[in-house]
Amino acid sequence: MSNCKLENLLDQQEIQMLMSEWQVPGVSIGIVHNGEVLLQQGFGYSDLEKQIQMTENTVMPIGSTSKSFTALALGMLVDEGLLDWDAPVRQYVPWFEMYDKRVSDLVTVRDLLCHRTGLPNHDVHGVFSNKTRKEMVHDIRYLQPNTSFRTKLHYQNQMVMLGGYIIEAITGKTWEEFVRTRVFEKLGMQRSVFSLDDMKTFDAYSLPYSPGPDGAMVTNYIPIVGMGPAGAINSTAADMVKYLQLQLGRGQFGEMRLVSEANLSQMHSAQMLGSPYFWKFDEISPANYGLGWFVDSYRGHKMVSHGGNTRGFSALMTLLPDENFGIIMLSNMDTSFMIYALTYNILDRMLGLSPIDWPTKIKAALEPLFAGGRMMMEQRAKERVEGTSPSHPLAAYAGVYEHPAYGSIDIQHDGSSLKGNYNGYELLINHYHYDTFDILILAMNLPYLITFQANAQGKIDQIVVQFEPTVDPIVFKQKA
Repeated sequence: MSNCKLENLLDQQEIQMLMSEWQVPGVSIGIVHNGEVLLQQGFGYSDLEKQIQMTENTVMPIGSTSKSFTALALGMLVDEGLLDWDAPVRQYVPWFEMYDKRVSDLVTVRDLLCHRTGLPNHDVHGVFSNKTRKEMVHDIRYLQPNTSFRTKLHYQNQMVMLGGYIIEAITGKTWEEFVRTRVFEKLGMQRSVFSLDDMKTFDAYSLPYSPGPDGAMVTNYIPIVGMGPAGAINSTAADMVKYLQLQLGRGQFGEMRLVSEANLSQMHSAQMLGSPYFWKFDEISPANYGLGWFVDSYRGHKMVSHGGNTRGFSALMTLLPDENFGIIMLSNMDTSFMIYALTYNILDRMLGLSPIDWPTKIKAALEPLFAGGRMMMEQRAKERVEGTSPSHPLAAYAGVYEHPAYGSIDIQHDGSSLKGNYNGYELLINHYHYDTFDILILAMNLPYLITFQANAQGKIDQIVVQFEPTVDPIVFKQKA
């Protein structure tokens, strides 16, 4: 390892250049080595228009980086003898049920945290729900799997949410209460909270941004409530370096032990073998998964990491346990991979390895993904049959359509066109062809095609939409 001094690790000019190149308004960075905080500092702005500086104390969502906190909380319960990683979920939540009833008795807590239950993303259900956590756990029985149980790593949010609900079932405390009292307060993470409303009570919090043709533009926040254990934490670089110290300290923070070394090791060890995630690089091994963490090898060195993306924000937490080195990066740009490029550049310097042009390498790896998205939209435009019209008067499509897990789509006819909302989120609706319409969930700018279907009497009575691309279309029945 090279001399691990801050001036050898961080090039502030490089940070500014990358932020400009990737349209990132601000980034807050924390670096820890051998228990010492080498850096906690903000760069750029938390509010571009008002030119408010990003600092190490600026609060912002950390997204799926929250999953490791859920694993940590469950590990504490294992230490106390209240939970077994390999006990069936039904031991703690007797009414839990999977889509495949035969699997319901087999699913363990370990299965939930390493993404091997066979359930795909079902992200629309997770993000655009107004249900309670308990109701969302109940919904799992209606969510179709796309692979067999324990055969494939498929990253998934609902199962980690269930892990958080198990904490409540065992302790009587919500996931939020448990993590706040047993983790945040113990570590002194005083600016870490669970709701956007609480985030906005601080003197410094960041606006969310997404890329635009003329640079970063302010977008909207998306609240994460029921799905909280999978991604609801808002924090700061200064708070997160304390969490890095705990993780690198093998479960100990200063003189205080929060979790046993054995159970933290379970979290940091591969539990399910995966495949390259997003990209494939010779320098990084396939993305296996531990308990709440990805477990990889970076240029021959064990790497334990997790990213997080919510509307307008991207985060990345990276540990090299054998080198006792950790980095947290929080940024206010939607789905930004700049923080990966910067993290890997810092790791190269810290390890004394030959430099790699990670920005160029990552952009090249992402281009096929972006090209695939463009091709999909182009194909959709080609498949549209021009000159068709709906089979019924527009008023006949109005109504409330329900799915037991995905909630309700409310279609209204205003006299000349259709409008609607999905679980309270506004929909933009335009005719595509025949009885298929183009909808846009405005909160996330997400496009989908929905098809209205009629019963034997010719009355429109259901909507079919491919919200989850890897399973059968979701069918919404019209409410009587």
